[in-house]
Order: sequence, then structure tokens, then C-alpha cells
Amino acid sequence: MSPVDAVHKSAKGAVRVPKWPRKTRLPALLRVFATVLLAAIPLLAADPLPEKALSVLKKNCLACHGAALKASGLDLRSRESTTAGGERGPALVPGFPDRSPLYSFAAHKTNPTMPPGAKISDTDLETLNLWITAGAPWPAAAPTPGQNEAKAALAAMENRPITDQERNFWSFRPITRPAIPNTGSPFGKTNPIDSFLAAKWQEHKLKPSPQADPRTLIRRAYLDITGLPPTPTQVEAFVNDKSPKAWENLVESLLASPHYGERWGRHWLDLVRFADSGGFEYDNDRPNVWRYRDYVVRAFNDDKPIDQFIREQIAGDELDHPTTDSRLATGFLRLGVENNVKSEMTKLDELDDVVSTTSLAFLGMTIGCARCHNHKFDPIPQKDYYQIQAVFFSAKPVEFPLVPQSVIDEHQAANKTIDDLQAPFKKRRAALEKPHRDRLFEQKIKQLAPYMQLAWRTPADKRTEGQRLNARQIEKTLKIEDEEILALMSAAEKAEHQSQSDAIAKLDKQRPKPYASAMTIGDHGRDALPSYFLYRGSPDNKGSLMDAGILTVAGFDNLPHIAPPPGAQSTYRRRNFAEWVASPRNPLTARVFVNRIWQHHFGEGIVATPSNFGKTGTPPTHPELLDYLASEFLRNGWSTKAMHRLMMNSHAYRMSSDDTIGNRAIDATNRFLWRAPRQRLDAETLRDNMLAAAGTLDTIVGGPAVLPYIDPSLFQGSSKRTWNGVSDTDRSTWRRSLYVFNKRSIRYPLFESFDQPDMITSCARRNTSTTAPQALLLMNNAMVRLHAAHFAERLRKEAGEDPARQVERAFTLAFGRAPLKTELASSTAFITANTQGLVDFCHAIFNMNEFAYAP
Repeated sequence: MSPVDAVHKSAKGAVRVPKWPRKTRLPALLRVFATVLLAAIPLLAADPLPEKALSVLKKNCLACHGAALKASGLDLRSRESTTAGGERGPALVPGFPDRSPLYSFAAHKTNPTMPPGAKISDTDLETLNLWITAGAPWPAAAPTPGQNEAKAALAAMENRPITDQERNFWSFRPITRPAIPNTGSPFGKTNPIDSFLAAKWQEHKLKPSPQADPRTLIRRAYLDITGLPPTPTQVEAFVNDKSPKAWENLVESLLASPHYGERWGRHWLDLVRFADSGGFEYDNDRPNVWRYRDYVVRAFNDDKPIDQFIREQIAGDELDHPTTDSRLATGFLRLGVENNVKSEMTKLDELDDVVSTTSLAFLGMTIGCARCHNHKFDPIPQKDYYQIQAVFFSAKPVEFPLVPQSVIDEHQAANKTIDDLQAPFKKRRAALEKPHRDRLFEQKIKQLAPYMQLAWRTPADKRTEGQRLNARQIEKTLKIEDEEILALMSAAEKAEHQSQSDAIAKLDKQRPKPYASAMTIGDHGRDALPSYFLYRGSPDNKGSLMDAGILTVAGFDNLPHIAPPPGAQSTYRRRNFAEWVASPRNPLTARVFVNRIWQHHFGEGIVATPSNFGKTGTPPTHPELLDYLASEFLRNGWSTKAMHRLMMNSHAYRMSSDDTIGNRAIDATNRFLWRAPRQRLDAETLRDNMLAAAGTLDTIVGGPAVLPYIDPSLFQGSSKRTWNGVSDTDRSTWRRSLYVFNKRSIRYPLFESFDQPDMITSCARRNTSTTAPQALLLMNNAMVRLHAAHFAERLRKEAGEDPARQVERAFTLAFGRAPLKTELASSTAFITANTQGLVDFCHAIFNMNEFAYAP
């Protein structure tokens, strides 16, 4: 678009630009400049455009791009500095709004949109458009905002008021206990859940499905609560139990199972991005992190009140009477990916992971989106983010010993002796390596792009923000491998280097075995480390000193103030924050937790976005039911098992999953829950059920992770990243999938194919994909074939050599039912057709939809 056209389009009738007659012979370029000049003159005369434009810049831009702060190296206080631009290049191309990043960012046409977290008014945007089109004239005596004025503007950025209307959003309102609807429906007479659902059924003219048959119900309950199938004996006992309390008794027995904690602990581990390694390039293993996993399993088995569950994970070391379990719980704060390069920025990134995961898991809010600016959708000021970051800023990793102090003292003394003996060998080896290491490093620096070389050679205290980023990248990626150094050494140097290494290795073998310990969290001391509001999230642009705080919009009162007791070496900021999160007055926490329980029972939460209770999340389908459940949760002392009882004893939970044509026409996605959902088993449960059917599953609860075999061609290994898996025939690997080692950079193929989350970020609900590789894996995977063979051997032992009896036993073990006549006939014929027929039949069972889906 030409400047003439732009003025015509942008003025929208406010400015009359003369149209040139077609026969005018004035050169085209001169006509353009004349037109722009004629357009600008009346504007400047009637309402000075330059002053208006600078007012827009001052109001929206100069706080970050002015005297006190020049984010991205951009200074908008003069025409020269604006056209010169910053790290992203020129911000202004006079005459061309669409080619000026200043305008395109403000108009939200390109990213990053500006100003952060907001959009300027249409009037101000129009002013910028006209001003740039007119050539971006600057007033002759334009005042330059001073340092004090700029700082005042920055300070204003730190305070974003919350309106009453924003506080009235459904998830921020206090939890109330709504009246149970009186619908006259027979389903609501025994369980209030059915009354709330019946109100929606009647409103939308939906007919609820009838109750499922007993065999369906017991299989559903077992898979739901324990993740394991019922045995044929358990199925028959339930089917033949005519007691009116048969179902209630079944639910109670399942909640008492030690496998309940394994199943429901797995859901929580998804939320807290649990893994057995640290991620990034080296992805170092974490040999003790399994103790946090076992803490979670115990917590669910013991029905630990969720408010205490929260306190222990955020501040288990700061409780009045810390226990070993409460200290293990703080491993939650160390589960995120860990950068191998340590710097101020990587610390902030790791803190961001903690803030984001804590807010998603406990509060169902995307507070992490406010790191660089006020949240774009929800009333979450950037200051909230940094006050919550201040809660965790003083935390430090602690390897908590699980042995007496005497054992620790002996261990340290033995290691010091080894260190002292190794010191001269290490010193000599380093001296041999140094000239070659320095030479190689310099060679690699010279191969970098000129701007990277300049960043590295610039003194650290004089580097720009971009150069600091480049230098950190060099430190992280430019490595000298031992093999490179050895290749440059003479034969004599190599021999001496090897002798030093051999001596060091020999001494290492004499070290004592590590004593039992756990990954936990402590604080740097009683006084908090200083943390700051960071403009645009940059550590180079620090604002005010931050105190610990809360999510303001959900703040029923201020942060509690439990002072550290005498002698405490902790700030107690985490304790106070945990008390706020776990308070019954918090409008989010109870709602979030009951919604998660509902989600895993019914396939989808009442709020379908379980970790986003904000504006961009999905509003609740049954808001009154959600509040009733939250209030009941609090009444029952934050008991998860009480919620299971309430939900599982409803008619809604026990309905058939069959479709109804009339209902489907009204509510095709079953949002109003007129039938039970059909849910595919997650990856871990699918594997567990294969081993359970085969009779090979090791059901021991807890302990270190196991590493089953993975074909090395399926992952990219290195000297720092390995998978020391053992053969599939090794019985030590036949444990529940919860105990399979979760390495972030090397994924177990079956789990990855069947939608296990990446374990990098919090996962509130897993994807359920249907892909060709899933079918191919189930057909060709060696582990699947191995346990199909064990399944066949089990059938021979339990059913004899009669193919018909083998088929009947297979169906009762895998599906909890007898085969249909057609299934029995075709399966028997298949088995007898060849010598491998029984193994292939068992393999086919593992590939059936009925095996992969809960009923």
C-alpha cells in the first residue's frame, strides 16, 4: 500500500485528501510526497499529530523503551533512536505503517504483540497509523522524559488493580454449598450427584442410560481404582453376590487395596512432571527420585488429607513437626528439568518451572503466563508472578540422609581419604590436558559466527543482553571431549595420562557405597535471598524488591505470617504460601481437586480444562454440582476416598456406555453424562493388563525403578545419556509400569506410542490418539509377543490341552466374561489350525479393542 492509499484508508473520513486528476503529469513520486504533505498540514493545524503520537508512545511504550529501561536495546525517545531501532532492527519506517514493527506489534499483526498483556485503544492505534503515514514527524522541541518520570512509569507497571468484576468470575468466587435439585427423578433419591445431573437431563430432554451389567461394573471399577483387571474368581463372587450392599462392599475393598495408590498416584505424577532423570543434553539419572514416587503412592493409600498433601509438598521441611515423609514430599519442588549450565537465567527458568507447575497442579491457573507481562486473559498481574516466585527463591536442593549421623560421618571420612589420595593424580592429568584443551577451545571459538566470537571475547561485565545469551549458549554447547584431547597428545603424554587415570579409577573402586538419601528441598537460611520484579522477564531489568505473595484475584485475605521459630534455617515463606493454597477459604484448590477426581472417573472433568480455571479454559458444565462436590470435599476433611465413594455410588458411574440415538442427536459428545464414557486404557495400564493376563506381573509395591530392554536403534545415546536395559526375559522387569524408569530423553516405546506425556511439563489430561504405529507395535513388539507366549502357557496349565476350554479361560482372564458362541467357534478353529495357534490367539487378545478399553 502506498502512503497516499494509507492516508486515504486510515483517515476514515477525518481528513480529506485531494485526489489527483488522471491526466495530471506531475511525476508519481512527487505526487506521493505532495499528497502526504497536504494530508499532514490540516492534521497538524487542527490537532497536532506529532504531540498526539508521542503521547501514545509515552502512555504505552516508554516505560520499557525509555530512560529507565531499554528493552531489546530499543529507545523510543527520539526519531533517530526509533528509526535506528534495537536488537530486532528498525522500529519505524516513516511513511509505511505496515513495514514499521512499532505499528505492527501495537496492532497485534505480528509477535511479540505490544504493549505486553494489553492492546492500545483503536483511537491510539489510528493516531500511530496516521503519524507514521505522514512521515513520523517529531515535534521540534519534544520533551524527553527524565529518569524520575520513567521510573514512575515503571513503578506503575508493577501495580495492576483487580476489579470487582474480575473477582466475580466463577472460579474466584467463594465456594458455596448449593441446594440439591428436587427433580422428581428416581435416580436422585439416593445420591445427590444424580440429582444435579438429572436437572440437566430434564433441561435438555435426555434419557439416562440404564445400569450396566455386573460383569461390566466390576471390570470398570477394578481398572478405574487399581488399574488391574479382576480375577475370574473375583468376578464370579461379585456376580453371585445378591446383597444390597454388594457394590458398596466392592468399592470399599478396592479403596483398601495397596494398588489403589499406584493407580491414582500415577495421575498425580503426570501433573508434577515426574521423571527419573533431569532432562536437557546430559539427562542425568536421578537414582533417589523414586522415593518421592513412593511417597505419593503411600499418601493415596493412606487417604492423606489433600490439604496436608499440599503442605508437605510445598513446605514439608517447615512444618511444626517434620517427618521423613513430609521431607520426601518436598521432592516435588525438584522434579523439573535441570539445566546443566548454571547461571542467573537458568535459575530463573527453573523457578519458572516451579511456579508454573505449582499453580497448574494445585490452583488450576496459568500463572506462568505472567512472567514477562500481565496475563493477557486472566486478572493475574506480573507482580503476582514475582511475589509467588519470591516464595521459592530462597529454596535450595538438599540430599536428605535416611541413615544415622554416624554412618554419614564415616562415609564422609572415607571419601575424603580417597579425595586426598587422588588429588596429585588429578592435578598432573589436568596439567597434561591444559595446553591441548586451550588450543582446541580457541579453534572452536574461531569457527563460530563473528557475532558469537565478539560476544565471547567481550568482558562479561560489558556484554549486552544478547551477548550474554550468546556466551551462555557457548558455555553450554561448546564442549571438548576427552577423545579430542588424547588425539593431540604425544605417545609419552598419552601413556602418562593413562597412568594417572588408572590410579584415579583404582582409588574410586575403594569408595564406600552411597548411603540412602532422598531428593528434598531446604532454604539458604532464615533470611530470604533478594528477588526482584523483572521488567519483560529480564534479569538485566530489575524493578522493586519482591516480598512473598499470593494470587491476588483469588486472595480471600493476605498471605499467612507464621514466623520461623528460634533456630530455624528457613524463611517459612513456603509454609505460609502452602497454608494459603490449602486453606478451605481458597476458592480454587478444592474445586480443582474434585474436578480432577471426577475427570478420572468420568473421562472428562466438569471443567474440561482441568488445569485452566481461567477465561481461556472451558466453563463448568454443571457449576452447582462442582461447588457441591467441593463443599463436600471440605466437609469430609479433604478425603479423596470419600469423593470416590460419593462418585462411584452414583447411578451416573454405574450406567451403561451404550449409545442412544435420541440422546446422541442432542448431546453427541456426552457432555451432560447421559451414559458412561468409553475410555481407552493409558499406556501403563495396557502393559500391566498384558502381564496380569499372562500371569507374569510382579505386584510388589514400591522400590527403585526397573529398566526393561529398549532396542538401541530406537534412541540416540551418548557417553552421557544411556539406557542400561536388561532382557525382556529378566523377571525383574515384570513389575507394574509405574516402576519402569522414566528417562526424559529415552522413552519406553510402548508408553510413548500410547500417549504417555513427555514428562517435561505438567500434564492434566493425556491425549488419546489412534495411530497405525500403535497397532504395529502391539503386533510386532518383542515384549508383547513374549508375554503372549506366557499367556498361552498359563492357559495350558489352567485349562489343559482342550482348545475350547483354553478359549473360555482366556476370555475370563482378559475380559471377565465367557466368549460368545461365534467367538468360541472361530477362536477354537484358529488355535487348531497351526502349532503356534494358541500363542497367536493370545497375541490377538492383546490387540483387541475390548482389551484396550475400559467398559
